Amino acid sequence: MIVTCSNCAARYAVDPLAVGPSGRTVECARCHHRWFQRVEVPPAPPDLVIRPPSPGATAQLPAVIEPKPEFGWNRVLAVAAVVVILIAAAAFVFRQDIMAMMTNEATAGHSASVAPAKMTVPEPPARAQLEIDVAASRIELVDGHYVVQGEIVNTGQATGSTNTLKLTFKRDNSVLGERSYALVQGPIAPGARLGFRQTLDDPPEGTTDIVPAVE
Repeated sequence: MIVTCSNCAARYAVDPLAVGPSGRTVECARCHHRWFQRVEVPPAPPDLVIRPPSPGATAQLPAVIEPKPEFGWNRVLAVAAVVVILIAAAAFVFRQDIMAMMTNEATAGHSASVAPAKMTVPEPPARAQLEIDVAASRIELVDGHYVVQGEIVNTGQATGSTNTLKLTFKRDNSVLGERSYALVQGPIAPGARLGFRQTLDDPPEGTTDIVPAVE
């Protein structure tokens, strides 16, 4: 092998066995420069030589095959383990809420399977119905004043009393006016009757009919 001094460029023919496979320190005989010399190993021949099929033709390079990435089963198992741990931790933290929810669902399902109870509509409360018996009432002229006399009948189911007598003055089908008088009568039991008497002011001119009512 040829050894060249890196300082003065002197060249020496040296047996590779003298240098050894691991190399050794050598000294230039001309300039006494020292350096570590290794045996130069010739490069290995290429595994593949590409030559064009004919002069001027372009060489066809072999296709490069990308290595397929390996499926990381270890990573998948690690992620699955983390998910299972998180679900277990959440179930432990919210265990009371989960139990309450399951209990409510079970109760709701049981309630849904039971036939609904028949609803009873409460009867309306009994009320009094006070009216004037028109057939038993009349209007008379006494000492120059009109007097209404009649009977109040209770056709309802509860005892009641009156507070006001209301008179409507008509001529044929036309209403000429209305007047109200205090008339406290009662209590009147269901189906009972009670007579009343009320003196009137002068009715409107042209009155041919007076319709009494109580409230």
